[in-house]
Amino acid sequence: MELFRTPIKLRATIAKESDRLLITDLCRRAVGKSDYVLRILPTIISRGTLFLAWKADTLVGMTNFDRCIDGSCWLSVARTDPDWRGRGVATYLQRKIAAFAKRQGVRTLRMWVSSENKPSRRACERGGFKQITEAAHISRNLSPTKLRRKPNRRSHSKAQLLGLLKSRYVAKTRGYIGYRWHFVKFTMGLLTQLDGEGELYLTEDAAFLISRPETIFRAPQSSLAILEGPFVNCLNLAKDVARSMGARILSSYIPYSRYEISVASKLGFNRSAWGKHCLVFEKTT
Repeated sequence: MELFRTPIKLRATIAKESDRLLITDLCRRAVGKSDYVLRILPTIISRGTLFLAWKADTLVGMTNFDRCIDGSCWLSVARTDPDWRGRGVATYLQRKIAAFAKRQGVRTLRMWVSSENKPSRRACERGGFKQITEAAHISRNLSPTKLRRKPNRRSHSKAQLLGLLKSRYVAKTRGYIGYRWHFVKFTMGLLTQLDGEGELYLTEDAAFLISRPETIFRAPQSSLAILEGPFVNCLNLAKDVARSMGARILSSYIPYSRYEISVASKLGFNRSAWGKHCLVFEKTT
């Protein structure tokens, strides 16, 4: 079903299952046969959140949006046909999604692009997005080994939560945290909610948020947001917690810092090829 028309003769639709072959071809042309989106394409299409841009009957671009836990909207998997790059396709889709999100009551949009992707950075800026922080994405596989210590899961006092709002790690990312695949604003309301859902872990030497495992690619995966404590201690304890939850992959957006990146590497965490240096952008609808 067509949603929008513009004077530049582009139109936007929501992706349907019948569009899958054209979307697959677009991904291969834009990124290559190894594009990770191809592995999750059926799931994305089924959610009804993938916007497509067309020139007549030619698919020229796409962008997906997700609703985040803090009520914002996250833009991802942006792809533009190589023959149409630099002609405003990405900006067009951003504008259409922003209008759609506003009608749904969403007031904030966020996305990240690779620091090396200058065309995408320019598209964000043309679309009214402002850079808010930067990070590196890391992950590692977890083997189902015997735990060194039993994770501590309990609710915490308001005073403890207030203390965590001053997290030095969150300060490095300017008040935002990576939660699952998104960046969200770190607030008392969000922290209270995640504590109530059992995703806050607090010990004498570490404090972090860790999500319940979800299977997106090949194995159950949990995401980690470090709040306080020595970086090494947090990563080591988080590995045990993730294993206890049944996760086989642990990932995290960490501050873009030479020290944190180096320590994570020594502990077996690899920087994701697509997220080595993420620049996070935000826009108000």
